[in-house]
Amino acid sequence: MEFGVSDYYVIGELITCWGAFLIGVNTILSYALYDKRQRFFLYAALATFFCAAVNMVSVYCIAHYTELSHSFCTLITSLYFFTLLISPFIMISYVCDMAFQNKRKKKVFNSVLGAVQTLYFLLVIINVKTGWIFHYDDVEGYIRGPIKNITYLLACGYGVILAVTVIILRKNIARRIFWVFIFYPFISIYFVIIQYLFPKILLTGVASFTSLLFAYVTIQSYTMEINIRTGLMTESRLRKRIHIQHKGGVLYVMTIDNINMIQSCLDASELNQLYLQLGEIFMTYFQRNSYILSMNRFAAIGHSVDEVHQKSQRIMEDIKKLSSDINSVIPIPIESYSAALEFGKDDNDYDSMMDLINNLLVRTKAAQLKSLQICDESVFADRERKRCIYKILKRELTLESEQFQVWFQPIYSIDNKKFEYMEALSRLRNTELGDIPPQEFVQVAENRGLIEMLGFVAFEKVCKFISDNRDTVNAVSINFSVYQMMNPNVVENVLNTISRFSLLPSNIIMEITESIFIDNYELVMHNMLALARAGVKFYLDDFGTGYSNLTNVISLPFSTIKMDRSLVLAMEEGQKGVSLFFDLVSTFKGVGFKILVEGVETNNQNYLVERAGVDYIQGFLYSRPLPAVECIELLKRTAASVN
Repeated sequence: MEFGVSDYYVIGELITCWGAFLIGVNTILSYALYDKRQRFFLYAALATFFCAAVNMVSVYCIAHYTELSHSFCTLITSLYFFTLLISPFIMISYVCDMAFQNKRKKKVFNSVLGAVQTLYFLLVIINVKTGWIFHYDDVEGYIRGPIKNITYLLACGYGVILAVTVIILRKNIARRIFWVFIFYPFISIYFVIIQYLFPKILLTGVASFTSLLFAYVTIQSYTMEINIRTGLMTESRLRKRIHIQHKGGVLYVMTIDNINMIQSCLDASELNQLYLQLGEIFMTYFQRNSYILSMNRFAAIGHSVDEVHQKSQRIMEDIKKLSSDINSVIPIPIESYSAALEFGKDDNDYDSMMDLINNLLVRTKAAQLKSLQICDESVFADRERKRCIYKILKRELTLESEQFQVWFQPIYSIDNKKFEYMEALSRLRNTELGDIPPQEFVQVAENRGLIEMLGFVAFEKVCKFISDNRDTVNAVSINFSVYQMMNPNVVENVLNTISRFSLLPSNIIMEITESIFIDNYELVMHNMLALARAGVKFYLDDFGTGYSNLTNVISLPFSTIKMDRSLVLAMEEGQKGVSLFFDLVSTFKGVGFKILVEGVETNNQNYLVERAGVDYIQGFLYSRPLPAVECIELLKRTAASVN
């Protein structure tokens, strides 16, 4: 008899059962429902668990064959042999699924492998009658048959097949996974040899489990760089790929412009399905080189501009089809913009590349260009210009700067027939790039993290202007951005600056756009109320440019509603526009608000807004934005004419 009554060691199989169980549970909870390849780990873990568990029961049967029926012992041991090679078979299938790009070759490989495994299963089944692998004897108990080593040979054969497969198809497998499966069979074979040499030490389950654990832990750490929602690799993986890309390539980025609107109209399951389909579209055309940068931005790496251009067209067609499919749920088309940048083997600075792509995407969106845009010399020139503007802002955002200026546009009071207030407007003039338009340097400040500094420096200049001209200037309005209002010290900073220039809080009017309250309502409201209690006034800026929550308007300490120029233009288009404007003015004035209208440029517009009953008018008809000195001169002239 080859086994003693109790002379065997099962601690390895016990640990195997527990470890395989944990891998199975973790796979179910993390990836099994999202990534079909991760299910291979689940199946392999379950097979390993049952193999180790049945092995221990089988050894018990071998040790106590006199106490148990031969039929029961044969059944249990047969189950052990039946489950023994399932885990290695599954892991070879996993590698096959990953490595073979040709579906026909994959099918042939799986068919051959399946035939081998099926033949083995048949051998185990007919072994009940033949005893070729094992049988039980009334006297000697468990006896190995003439092909008793078939399991060792097949285990080693599977290991060799796996190693040869990953070597031949290594171009289709990520480097880390390649090395995992090169070492995988050697780990398994090592324990198989020990089991063969020392049959009383149970290691068959350990052989499968140790190899499985090695692959699972290594590959799962790799899949931490996979976005579960889409199945695409994350930006960190793209950054690494760009860094190690030795042959150069083309970076392709697509952004979905209206993703927030789409998200708001879909429930969780519909949204998950949408992202999954978007991921599948990208993986269809860039199977090993598709990435997700954020929930509205996707990227890929191609070999040439022509390849990326062709694939981007197909992606756009698939997204258009996907958009038409979801129109049954929401009537909103998916709006996307895309750009690509060719890079060389030595030009792999990821941040610089993304900076160029972002600049091009901004231009693409502004021009409403739906086709793929390729970075050219104009994009490089635009990037250099923005870099130069950034350097200028870093240098000139000081109270003493003569290049960063604040100009002022007077605001006319209809009741008093004079300019009562003025709005402060930032300007960047006489730089090495000449005069830089506000919309350009403000965008650079926002993108480079200088917008808060720009706002507070402008505020300081306004306070100095009021302090220097306190006999002429009553109050100045100035825009405060979301970045300023989200600063936890905004109340303290504003009041300290006002005090430092010996001003009254009522000298300052803060203009706030309603978009500032999105996702930040509680904090902004808290800061506004604190400043209002100190005496600072608030205007609601740009009313009429978007959806307005009238509850917010009424509940917050606004003294004046500033009507956008678009409402003025609407009045000239027809009676509906006139009626809407008149009703809005009447409604707001009815609850105690003052009304300021901006963008008045013609006598007809002036006539209409005066008829509507507004309180203040701002526009080119009365005055363009002026430098500080010229604005003071205008105020003095108009004050003298009124007197």
